[in-house]
Amino acid sequence: MNEDAKEHVLRFLRRCVIYADESIQRKKDRGEQEDIIAQWEAYREFTSYAVSEVERGDLNDWFGATEMIPNLDLSGDVHRLDPDSFDHHERSSWIGAAVTPRPLHLVSTVSTDGIRNIAPMSSISVVSNSPPLIGMSLSKDREGKSRDTLLNIIETKKATLAVLPPHIDIVRWIESSAKPLPSNQSEWKEHVAVTNDGWPDAPATSLIALQTTLVARHPLPEGAVAEWIVLRVDGILSPTLNLELIEKEAVLTMLTDDELGEVRTSNAWRHKMKKSD
Repeated sequence: MNEDAKEHVLRFLRRCVIYADESIQRKKDRGEQEDIIAQWEAYREFTSYAVSEVERGDLNDWFGATEMIPNLDLSGDVHRLDPDSFDHHERSSWIGAAVTPRPLHLVSTVSTDGIRNIAPMSSISVVSNSPPLIGMSLSKDREGKSRDTLLNIIETKKATLAVLPPHIDIVRWIESSAKPLPSNQSEWKEHVAVTNDGWPDAPATSLIALQTTLVARHPLPEGAVAEWIVLRVDGILSPTLNLELIEKEAVLTMLTDDELGEVRTSNAWRHKMKKSD
């Protein structure tokens, strides 16, 4: 069986389900006719069922040995692209293709006035396991001002980084939280939070969350309008002590520069690497 072909089909079908959810909601918001919405709901139900059939393996005989997508590697033609020749969007898309997929985090902070802030971030990486350190790049707004997330971290030294499941309601929250708001307003609204004394809240829907403390700040070189900060992981919030369950859960992921989805699934192809002592 061609596992790559199966994964491509699954990814396409899941995106169709997400697109259907978004279309149904838009049509309901616009007050469109019930029969049109019903057609979209039927399409969504059919596609969702197709996803479950493929996931269960009911259609495995559809995925023979034939390669559906040509292999792309550097053994043939090689094109060297100059990133300085691109505009910002093109450059971001090409560089993003080399570092995606990667989990999207919701970063929770609190101002000194007690205003809770939350913002989506994807430029996050582990820079050390011992001590446990996370690096994060925080850009400034178009006027060159630091955003509330960075200001809050500088003032309080604390942030909570949450990983979330791939769900359309969470995506809508993320899109909403990414829009600029006055500093005295919170993006949390009606969303349920997990409160932990002395730390910014974590969304109750989180799969896992890291409680962190600011330990270093560094301006980025070459005039980049961003700042690199280093956070020490002081606590991990998890719904289970079974790490394997967390590792196999689907997480909300940056698939491309402007597209969200899921990658980690329980039935996805995986190989356990041997670690040296």
